[in-house]
Amino acid sequence: KISLLLAATDERPDAVFAIDPVDAGPPFAFNPDEYPSVAPELMPNITVPLGIVGETTNKTGGFGGACAPEEDNFQQYYKAATSPAIEIDMLGANHMSFLDNPNCGFACSACPAGTDDPVLTRKLTQRMMIAFFEVQLKGDTLMNQWFTDWENLEPGTFSLVSMQSKNGF
Repeated sequence: KISLLLAATDERPDAVFAIDPVDAGPPFAFNPDEYPSVAPELMPNITVPLGIVGETTNKTGGFGGACAPEEDNFQQYYKAATSPAIEIDMLGANHMSFLDNPNCGFACSACPAGTDDPVLTRKLTQRMMIAFFEVQLKGDTLMNQWFTDWENLEPGTFSLVSMQSKNGF
């Protein structure tokens, strides 16, 4: 979310790749001024290409709340995007699947478990992020195949990812 907020308020970013952003503050009382909403309010201010990866497992949480509630999840950023954007859903992943160390104790136990292999989810996310920036920042069009010819690049993983793009991405 911070990268998206920066891109909405600063002209320096040339591209943004957000990993499972949630457009909400902490799960308990928080000051909305310290956690401003980005989607949909600030999304028209983002004019650079966007890569947005996330998961939909966490629509509900283990303790009544969700780690990535549907009304605040990565799909809301994509829906509100007006610049070239790609949405990548890591099927079966959960909000904690993207963490290098998902053993964050009690807070992480509130998120429902995914059916994915988190190591594979992180590996695929890292590869897509590298490809995204190689294309967007260096103009390496060969790397576009990560978004168009997935099955040949990562045999057996095509069913783990769902992608869509808009606005000329």
